[in-house]
Amino acid sequence: MRRILRVGTTVALTVLLLAYAVPSADAARARPRGMRTVAGAAFDTCEAQPVDAMQAWRASPYKAVGIYVGGVNRGCANRGLTREWVRRVHAQGWEFLPIYVGAQASCSTSRKSVRIDPARSWDMGRADADDAVDRAAAVGFARGSAIYFDMEHYDNRNADCRRDVLNFVSAWSERVRARGYTAGYYSSLSSGIADLVRFAGTRAMPDAIWYARWDDRASTATDDIPDQLWRGRRVHQHHGNVQETYGGVTVNIDRNALDGPVGVL
Repeated sequence: MRRILRVGTTVALTVLLLAYAVPSADAARARPRGMRTVAGAAFDTCEAQPVDAMQAWRASPYKAVGIYVGGVNRGCANRGLTREWVRRVHAQGWEFLPIYVGAQASCSTSRKSVRIDPARSWDMGRADADDAVDRAAAVGFARGSAIYFDMEHYDNRNADCRRDVLNFVSAWSERVRARGYTAGYYSSLSSGIADLVRFAGTRAMPDAIWYARWDDRASTATDDIPDQLWRGRRVHQHHGNVQETYGGVTVNIDRNALDGPVGVL
């Protein structure tokens, strides 16, 4: 870049500065091979619901379900989440948002115990990516599938902690892509997603984002994320911890607006 600045013309300098002014890392990223996107309403819940419950919920407005495929900080055992469950529920017409809950920020406000070690942030990101891909593949998700890392809210005023999270997420994203899957990332709009937006264009980024802001707006558009970033690759968790009943089956869920990548079978 320095050589260009010394010998470039005024026009070249202007073009260069404009290129750096626009955070276009994800706007310019090629579509991951095999990625599928879906638009509509989605829900997530801690435990994979029984197959008959999922059939009853076909009466709901939802077309996709978030399922926790693994991670050392996963809150529920999900023993019912098997390759057979995925196959049968997909045959009912459901799409999937695979979620992985690995190491959390050292300044996380959650109670999840395993945290990112500053000395190993890159290595931990790659290790969690490998485990996530292996676990997703084990229950039937093919290459191209989105896998969303769940990074709970953290205090991003802590510069060291923020740096470690960004290093971890960059490593996660690069490794998931290298394994042939679509790198997704869930976090609060005010912490993890805000940091991605702030540093877009400076480092490796996820292919898709899933942001939490419980504002009851069933839309993936927000003034807090520039339109050119992750367009058509977003999920918005807009309400949480609500009980809904369809087909006589009541489930506690979080509500989401989906316009982004899903699992591929």
